[in-house]
This record gives sequence, C-alpha cells and structure tokens, in this order.
Amino acid sequence: MKAPDYTFELSPRSKTRYNAGPYDPQIHTPRYTIEVLLPEHVKHQLEMKQFLMGKEGSHLWVWDLENKSTWPAFISIKKDGVLVSGRSGT
Repeated sequence: MKAPDYTFELSPRSKTRYNAGPYDPQIHTPRYTIEVLLPEHVKHQLEMKQFLMGKEGSHLWVWDLENKSTWPAFISIKKDGVLVSGRSGT
C-alpha cells in the first residue's frame, strides 16, 4: 500500500493541536512548514495558529488548527523539507 502524501486529515468541523516537535529558538532549527489541501472556496474557513510551547531548553513547535468547513482538510507537515508521516499531534 502506498503511503499518503500528507501527514494527517482534519475532519470537517473539527479542531486539533499538532505538536510538530522540538525547536531551538536560538538557532531557529529545525524548520517546520505546514501545507493545507482544501478547496479554494473554503480555505478561509481553516484557522491556524502557530506558537512555541515549553521553557528554556525544551521548546516545542505547535499548531492549533480548526476546520470550520464541511470539507476534510489534508495537512502536510514538513521538517527541514521532509514530510512528517503519520499523526504525531495530540
């Protein structure tokens, strides 16, 4: 079976917090990026907030996502340009 080319699916009218992983704010690494596959006419209904959690020496890069549309959103998370497979968020 072929692996999906997205990290996880966010169901319609649902929300989640995704913990991408550890982040060093001193050297700005690793670089996390997010891409969303959702029909253009409902992209404005996906709310995304990104922030750092934790304390000195143990920061996490986090996204809060809320899909207010009636369409599923396919979310791709990349770490230093490489797709993060599977669902590791909470």
